[in-house]
Amino acid sequence: MSVGSDGKPDQSVKQQPVTRFSASRLVVIPLLVYGIWVLETFLLERSPGLFAHYQPLPLVMYMVFANIIVGIAVPVILMRSAFISGAVNMFQIGFRSPRRAILATVFTALIGYFSLITFTPYGVHRLALFNTLALMIPVAVASVMVCWVLIGTHVQAYVRSCGTVSSIIAGVLVTGIAFGISSLARSPPLNQPDDLLIMTVLGLASALFFFSIRDVYASSLFVAFGIMAAVFQRIDPLYGDTVLPLVYETAALSVLSLLISHYYLYRNFITLRLPFKNQ
Repeated sequence: MSVGSDGKPDQSVKQQPVTRFSASRLVVIPLLVYGIWVLETFLLERSPGLFAHYQPLPLVMYMVFANIIVGIAVPVILMRSAFISGAVNMFQIGFRSPRRAILATVFTALIGYFSLITFTPYGVHRLALFNTLALMIPVAVASVMVCWVLIGTHVQAYVRSCGTVSSIIAGVLVTGIAFGISSLARSPPLNQPDDLLIMTVLGLASALFFFSIRDVYASSLFVAFGIMAAVFQRIDPLYGDTVLPLVYETAALSVLSLLISHYYLYRNFITLRLPFKNQ
């Protein structure tokens, strides 16, 4: 592996070249997972009109099956073979040291919070801000895990031989567009034609953010804040005007699942820095 225990890239250990067979899996399998995630979003979010009308049971089913099981657990499981093959490492997927993750998350949270209260109507609707954030956190975490942690890093591994710049461009374009397309499976009124362009732009910006800082937690907040800015006063007012314990519980469950995934990967795939030897 090529990342030291401090979370920094270790230049003394090179990743193994990706074979043509493994490269095909780097593209096909992540896209299959993405397709399943989008399909579940369509069935569990769009079909019942989940964000247009508060529905407790469909909300739980959507959060658990689409955003936690397929959105978090499946990408983490698939990372095992990618780690073993040397296609990706902990630095690339955005699970860094706890200290760095906390710093990046706090910084992103502060910038996002002050941006929302300054430039959006959330400034005079603080309850709506926190309620909508709790509602969108599971959606954002799953989006980051599927679009960037899984597809993005695997696409970059696939085109790694073309150079760093090419891999970054490919990762940004593919994942940004994938995130935008996923908005078509969202619940009304979040799936209008104008939303496709808005979400694609948000996806491209989120891709640049993720590939720049390589942190899952901060990137999830970035995506959540972006969605919040787009959905204000477009979802069921009950979500924003009322404290709904179920919304906060599903948000906590999503974050807990992410923390458990981080702990599992950090314990099993942390890379030790090896002494550099001149050949």
